[in-house]
Amino acid sequence: MNVPYVKQFDKNGVITNPIIGSYISEGENRATRRKIKQKQRFYGESKNHHLTVVKSLKYRRVKQLIECKDKKGKYTGEIRVIEHYLA
Repeated sequence: MNVPYVKQFDKNGVITNPIIGSYISEGENRATRRKIKQKQRFYGESKNHHLTVVKSLKYRRVKQLIECKDKKGKYTGEIRVIEHYLA
């Protein structure tokens, strides 16, 4: 969690906790977070209607993002997409 930096001064007005170096984030960078959120569309999908119509049947197209785990149950960081057609 990010902790805001607060300047601290001694009696003479000298900074006691100067910033040395750069902030190193422990989480993912913005590009990686955005890549997960950006949606690759199904073929022929419009922005507002996610339907496939075959004769008299309608199917709603849905994408599901899952994080892969290894055999020990730890997340590997790989994200897979499962495409569903719901009646």
